[in-house]
Amino acid sequence: MKDILLIRSRLISLHFLVCFLLLFLVAFPNPLVAEIPIKPLFEQALSASKEGDFSSALFLWDQVLEESPKNSAALSNRGNVRLALGDFSGAIADQSHSIELDPSELDPYLNRGIAKEALHHWQSATEDYEWVLSQDPENASALYNLGNVLSHQG
Repeated sequence: MKDILLIRSRLISLHFLVCFLLLFLVAFPNPLVAEIPIKPLFEQALSASKEGDFSSALFLWDQVLEESPKNSAALSNRGNVRLALGDFSGAIADQSHSIELDPSELDPYLNRGIAKEALHHWQSATEDYEWVLSQDPENASALYNLGNVLSHQG
């Protein structure tokens, strides 16, 4: 019975993370998108992501990145899609690569923290959220997620 409750709790937590990610994608579009000359393929990938069609979105983000492998916004968005599909390690890899390309952008740190949180890498997620807060002390998403991590740690 305890195992069932633990599994149910983890599924609820994962479901919450995915819902939060979707809300985040819709409510706070990535500011890097504004800097990129929007191509139809990028728009299609972004649209599929926002609509929750993650299989199509992943395929489209892969295509965008084939054309533009150093597109940090596309990497971050593909990382979000991978997170929604349950590929937490892939999400972390994409967010980390996005950070390498543009270390001053906040969203990949926040998104990477969410993926680390899904893997219960509490300390590492905390570091990402604290970095975001060092740059933007009133970042509501980082504050909320950091609080969530700290509550899991007791």
